[in-house]
Amino acid sequence: MPIEIVKIVLTLAILIKASLEDLRRREIQDKLWLVLMILSIPLNVFQYLKDPFDLKFAFLQFSLIFILANFMYYVLRFGGADCKALICLSLMFPTYPQFFEFTVRGLIFSLSVLTNSVIVAPFISIYFVIKNALRRNFAKTMFIGYKVRIDQIPKFHNLLEWVEGGKVVRSLRCIDFDEHVVRKLKDMGIEEVWVTPALPFIVFMTFGFLVAITFGDVMISILKFLNSIT
Repeated sequence: MPIEIVKIVLTLAILIKASLEDLRRREIQDKLWLVLMILSIPLNVFQYLKDPFDLKFAFLQFSLIFILANFMYYVLRFGGADCKALICLSLMFPTYPQFFEFTVRGLIFSLSVLTNSVIVAPFISIYFVIKNALRRNFAKTMFIGYKVRIDQIPKFHNLLEWVEGGKVVRSLRCIDFDEHVVRKLKDMGIEEVWVTPALPFIVFMTFGFLVAITFGDVMISILKFLNSIT
């Protein structure tokens, strides 16, 4: 158990650091993933000597995650940092860590982190809904964004409003920030505009990691619940 705690703390620290870098600069240093990979070697050796795990399964799960990560990068166009993080997680955790007794463990830890991340991502809508409701900003875009003054649009935000055919169009489909688009909105007398933050997926992976080591695999929990009521 102690070695798993060390693994979790180190991995969480690097994921948080990567998330902060991505939020601030939309760029993550490769050395973070290199450090995580290097640290995984002595930690896994120490864990194996103390409590041997299935090396065949460890290699198999890494191979599957490596293939999946490359598919995500080259076909699904995920960010390189997201895919590197997934591969590093499969290296650091060849088996699912048992941090709490009630944790619902999946078969492959890094895969549980990934599925948790996808499930957690939509919950940011709750934050937007509460924020907009308190400000009495009600619109279909209140689930994915919020209103700001048109001359104070935050960095790394996309527009949910633009001018098209002489009219202001509001949509759930965002467009990239563009000075020309903003100028047109100003010409239409718009003082506040709906925007949505371009949140990097690594942030959701960090939350997915926290959920995986505490609550466990959310997808498996949902499937177990559905099976219990049928």
